[in-house]
Amino acid sequence: MAGHTHRAQSAMEYLMTYGWAILVIAVVLGALFFLGVFNGSNLTTSVCTGSPGYLCNNPVYEHTDGNISATVGQETGTNWISANFVFVSPGTPYVNGVPSVSFNSFPSNTIYSTQGLTSGSPVSLTLAATGPEPIGTVITGAIWAQYSYTITEAGVPQTVGPYYVQVSSLTLKSS
Repeated sequence: MAGHTHRAQSAMEYLMTYGWAILVIAVVLGALFFLGVFNGSNLTTSVCTGSPGYLCNNPVYEHTDGNISATVGQETGTNWISANFVFVSPGTPYVNGVPSVSFNSFPSNTIYSTQGLTSGSPVSLTLAATGPEPIGTVITGAIWAQYSYTITEAGVPQTVGPYYVQVSSLTLKSS
């Protein structure tokens, strides 16, 4: 009978030792979850993904004025003689596939109507967005362009457009 007592005592000591270790690990994990260490939004970085044929780099959302800065460009092989850019937030209504926003009113957009946008030559933009938003807020949306270009038919240059295109999609963290 003495052998059974020692085995029971060993089993209890085993359970108590590992039980305390598991309890400490559970408390630490609970505290980390409570503090937001495992919150996915803390891992969000600013991303600007260009649509095919378009470039978008270095996106920044400035929380103090609510503006978005980014470098955008087009590599379509066509030089745009005019280009107006706007930020389109989620929930914006669309008509015939085009967002219902003003492409021609400053300061809600950036206008390159006098210089256009040469294919393969990116430009830096500052666009009005949703802000100002608190630091750490995640802002999503898209950059759209309204553009025109020139074609030559029978030796006569003609301006065609305006055309509308989504240049990029954005996920930005306010900084």
